[in-house]
Amino acid sequence: MAAQPHHSIGEVLSLLQAEFSDVTISKIRFLESQGLIAPERTPSGYRKFYAVDVARLRWILTQQRDSFLPLKVIKKRLEEPGFELEVEPLVADLTAASEPSLFSKRHKQPETRTESSVGADAADLQGAAEVEVEVPSEVEVSTEVEVSTEDEGPFEDIEGMSAFELAEEAGTDTAVVRELDRLGLIESIGRVGNAVYDSEALVVAKAAAVFGAHGVEPRHLRMFKVSAERQAGLLDQLFSARLAKGGKAMQQARADLNELVQLSELLQRTVLRRTFGESLD
Repeated sequence: MAAQPHHSIGEVLSLLQAEFSDVTISKIRFLESQGLIAPERTPSGYRKFYAVDVARLRWILTQQRDSFLPLKVIKKRLEEPGFELEVEPLVADLTAASEPSLFSKRHKQPETRTESSVGADAADLQGAAEVEVEVPSEVEVSTEVEVSTEDEGPFEDIEGMSAFELAEEAGTDTAVVRELDRLGLIESIGRVGNAVYDSEALVVAKAAAVFGAHGVEPRHLRMFKVSAERQAGLLDQLFSARLAKGGKAMQQARADLNELVQLSELLQRTVLRRTFGESLD
């Protein structure tokens, strides 16, 4: 019996982004952590999204976008007796980008952009990061993954801020905040229509305000999101299963993860120094 076609999390992201511009790998992982989706895992820990998984994810995202339903209500409806999904066959060959690979590399032409040179840089970055990771076979990997919202970053807990409050605190205006939200650079921790933002959003909004003072619009900042998501996809394949084990294995995985994140920041700065030389401290 032939194996059913399936997609990786990166391929699912590429498949859905045209319809749901705000979907990210982090959001898909969060929905999994909340029990709304449950993709199968390979022995090495990779997620396998079959047609029914993609259909379920698309239905969830549609309910959030069109009906503004909270996740608890969506989950309840999914669990109702007789609930059925319209499942479409998966596309056998995605021309969009799949997850990064460390050992095998596929090349594709970057998207044609007409916005500006900064926007074009984002497209070049997106095409340049086409890599895919294979976890070494000797590493024992659990098929159970636990996603923690604490992994989003070392941000201080603060009370949620409205878009107006966030703009005021960051020294910008609400139009910038709305655009950052639309682009997925910040995410509301409240329901749609009653957006509430946390300290992570404040960090991004403050950065956007400084970039704005230099004439850089929020849409140009998406290049940083593209880069970070591709790094996250690579690191997720390396560490997600190890982080789920708990105990000393998890502690070592966290230490290794932080080391690679720091190295990625160093590499980025080193590459930029090639262009700016001594002008970059």
